[in-house]
Amino acid sequence: MGNEKEVISFGTDGWRGVIADNFTFANVERVAKAIGAYALTLAKVSPVITVGYDTRFHSKRFARTVAEKLAGAGCTVILSSGVVSTPALSSSVVDQRGTIGIMLSASHNPPEFNGIKIKTSKGCSAPENVTRTVESLLGKEPETTGKAGGIKEKDFTGGYWRRLKKFVDFDLIRKRKIKVVADPMYGAGIGYLEALLRDTACTVSSIHAHPDPLFGGLHPEPIEEYLGELKGAVVKNKAAAGLATDGDADRIGVVDEKGRYLTPHQVFPLILYYLCKYKGRKGKVVQAISMGYLSERIAKDFNLDFEEVPVGFKFIAERIINGNILMGGEESGGYGYGDYLPERDGILNSLMIIEMLAELKRPLSRVVAEVEKKYGSSCYLRTDFINPGIPKMEFVETMKQQVPDRIAGLKVKQVKDYDGIEFVMEDDSWLLLRPSGTEPVIRVYSESSSFEKTRRIIGWGNRKVSGLRALGG
Repeated sequence: MGNEKEVISFGTDGWRGVIADNFTFANVERVAKAIGAYALTLAKVSPVITVGYDTRFHSKRFARTVAEKLAGAGCTVILSSGVVSTPALSSSVVDQRGTIGIMLSASHNPPEFNGIKIKTSKGCSAPENVTRTVESLLGKEPETTGKAGGIKEKDFTGGYWRRLKKFVDFDLIRKRKIKVVADPMYGAGIGYLEALLRDTACTVSSIHAHPDPLFGGLHPEPIEEYLGELKGAVVKNKAAAGLATDGDADRIGVVDEKGRYLTPHQVFPLILYYLCKYKGRKGKVVQAISMGYLSERIAKDFNLDFEEVPVGFKFIAERIINGNILMGGEESGGYGYGDYLPERDGILNSLMIIEMLAELKRPLSRVVAEVEKKYGSSCYLRTDFINPGIPKMEFVETMKQQVPDRIAGLKVKQVKDYDGIEFVMEDDSWLLLRPSGTEPVIRVYSESSSFEKTRRIIGWGNRKVSGLRALGG
């Protein structure tokens, strides 16, 4: 059994733990009380808190427990009447003029995990100063309003649908006969695309479209390793695209009409290029350190400001809140927009791909080829290693002492150390070694203009991490 009084820590996006180990009802109650105490510092008179949950094991019961603890502290709780995506929960905070939002989800983590995400009144992930405050309030009894709050249930999808339809060009989509395959990966996005596209000429076929807390034996992460069935379904159905969302539907994975998986290092630049070239959009481009060089080249070509930030969409959300952002993205498949919520959204980005197909009237693979002909090829790979317990700063400091002049025969021209350690080579190829903030793994990322070159570069990184793991273990 887990120790229910062990340290609870919020990582890149929320607190996550193994169900029945450290993610227990007792610990969920502790976190709920701490969030309630924080909410009461923001709104002394019955703060409004929206609560949602995904398809994970006991998520509904955990959400009810959270709601009851918050109501007991004097908060007004609006609880989702059913499974809901994280972006829909984020939208609900704004729609209900809530103080904060709480989502019961472990996102893309394996089935044995669950988690709690905190959303601000602006509908985005809570920044570190908020989560640290919540951590400091763990185990303390909150000052209540003196009377119990209430709990009411509400369907959050109506307001979310309206928000999406204001942002995406549904008039354009409505006219085009586009066939797509949706893969919600047994998660919170089940039925979303079907509902949104019901009154259009589009056809949606779905796989993995029923709730399963075991996620069919897969991790609910829309990366190539888990999208084999989607690739096959796209080819079989002669679809224009395959669109996958992760367990809580805030991330997207894309397969083209040939059944080829497109990496986030292709998808993010693809949407960015579409917005700049064909929609005439302007604004700053922000991306995580684990993204690639194509988007920076596109931003430069269209005279747009560009900024790189640490991994975690909360850093991109902060830039969006501050204004004048066109688009922000991260390697995990999370992309957001400056004139939308400061939140990543797998369903929104699925609709953006469909809008692009409707606008350009040509296959997805040809649009990708157009981008790469102009800005270069992207050949990206990632390896994940179990972290034996090496702290991130110790890992970075160790690697900084071993900076090579060359990697895979390429001269190292720049080293970045603000989130893991990244080596940028003379031809813009890069290698990032980074302990994850959401899982006990060390990730090794690399991108270059050819897979042969990327394999050589990432092979060097894999050997370095394997050596450190042997020492750490």
